[in-house]
Amino acid sequence: MQRTDVVVVGAGPTGLLLAGELALQGVRVTVLERLDEPDQTIKAGSISVASAEILDRRGLLPAAEEAQARLIAAARAFAGDTSNRTVGEQLEAARRKSRRFLAAGHFSGFMFRNDLVDQDDPVLAAHTAVSNGIGVPQYDLELLLAEHCARLGVRTRRGVEVHKVRSTTGSLLDDADVVVETDAGDFTAGWVVAADGGRSLIRKQLGIDFVGTEPELVGYQAIADFDDTSGLRRGWTWTPRGLYAYGPTPGRVFLVRHGVVPEDRNLPVSLEELQDAVRDVTGVPVTVTGMRGRATRFTDNTRQARTYRHGRVLLAGDAAHVHSPLGGQGLNLGLGDAVNLGWKLAATIKDWAPEGLLDTYETERHPVAAWVLDWTRAQVALMRGDERTEQLRKIIGDELMTAPGAMNRMVALSSGIEQRYDVADGAVAPVGALAGDVDLASEGRLADHAHDGRFVLVDRSHDGRLADEVRDLERVAYVADPTADMSLPSLLVRPDGIIVWATTQEEESDGGDARKRLDAAISRWTGSR
Repeated sequence: MQRTDVVVVGAGPTGLLLAGELALQGVRVTVLERLDEPDQTIKAGSISVASAEILDRRGLLPAAEEAQARLIAAARAFAGDTSNRTVGEQLEAARRKSRRFLAAGHFSGFMFRNDLVDQDDPVLAAHTAVSNGIGVPQYDLELLLAEHCARLGVRTRRGVEVHKVRSTTGSLLDDADVVVETDAGDFTAGWVVAADGGRSLIRKQLGIDFVGTEPELVGYQAIADFDDTSGLRRGWTWTPRGLYAYGPTPGRVFLVRHGVVPEDRNLPVSLEELQDAVRDVTGVPVTVTGMRGRATRFTDNTRQARTYRHGRVLLAGDAAHVHSPLGGQGLNLGLGDAVNLGWKLAATIKDWAPEGLLDTYETERHPVAAWVLDWTRAQVALMRGDERTEQLRKIIGDELMTAPGAMNRMVALSSGIEQRYDVADGAVAPVGALAGDVDLASEGRLADHAHDGRFVLVDRSHDGRLADEVRDLERVAYVADPTADMSLPSLLVRPDGIIVWATTQEEESDGGDARKRLDAAISRWTGSR
């Protein structure tokens, strides 16, 4: 029987990122995946700003930027750009345009428009450093994260089918090791994280309620060959039968079809099924002559696990919540779970977690997922094919989405930068929010000091008065950043990028009770007092 600290079931983006976060903290991790190779089925085409900032904090942004450059090159070729710029040239051109908030994505088929984004908006301006790395497709992201895990010593076993989990004492609610039974033998661990997808075998075995709403549509995503695409419009197009997008890369088609729900979603998508759906939704009599790889089929089945924990087994990613992929929220929601859970579970295993720390994984992430589920339900409602919905779409698209400030608000919400946790009693901004881009007067950015997964204390006092508070704390990286700008607070940032303490303007100038509040924050989150 093989023992490790944590077994992560599922080597998708959530499972791999979580494994990396645990390994950064010195936890022994084994990842079990039923597929022999990373799934090349077309899925998410990009990540959110919040997700790109996760990669940035771990030193993985350059790899994401390269993936985005390759994607842009393919999209430009599809659009007829014959410049033939190399990936390096694409990256250099993008970096010359950096420090912009890139509005990528859509809401119910309404594309976010960069020409309507106010780049002076302080909310957006605080999250611009990663704009050249959000266009990483899911397959490339999985390869990137797999390489990251390998460097950290994570053991990944592919082609392993998990059958069940059980406790060494007979009850999974006991404080005892968990056994994962597989076709490759048993694996024993102190903890198990189920990141095994929306049909999670482990969630079902544990009997955790998966509560939500039934599907009312079916969608497809594929890269296909067509005999004639002249009748297909580029970008997002709404029709009375659904919604479709053709492009931005050659042959890519994404469509949503109303009123048709498949009896068996496990059956492969045939060429005939895809062609029927494309013709029905677009109203164009195209002929699909072939598919490159497998097409994916999805619905708007929308559900959330009632609890994310059962004893020493936790749920993350699609195992904890599923919804329609509209707006690309699912991948990002799972990455947010992983980066939130990783350091907290590691702290529990390493026996330095303050009381109740692991419980905050569910109390923080469950509301975020519930919000995302409603965000996707709203998009489904807004793309129904009746006349009244068509009228509503005209008002939203022509009036509301073009109103001053509206685009900023929509892209901020969809990009994940507006998520906020209750991390301190009576705290005001920026406490509880994502740190985003924090430029340092001394040198570099805050993200440069977060690669090893520690807390980061940015001390902006002129005399370095906070150094003594963390001098002997290995779990906190201290960064001296003296500045005369009293509007810039000192910060304590968690490993997942959440600000848990910040000085006020008054405290920066006269001391105040900054140290007392910092001491309380350190005790609450690092257990070091």
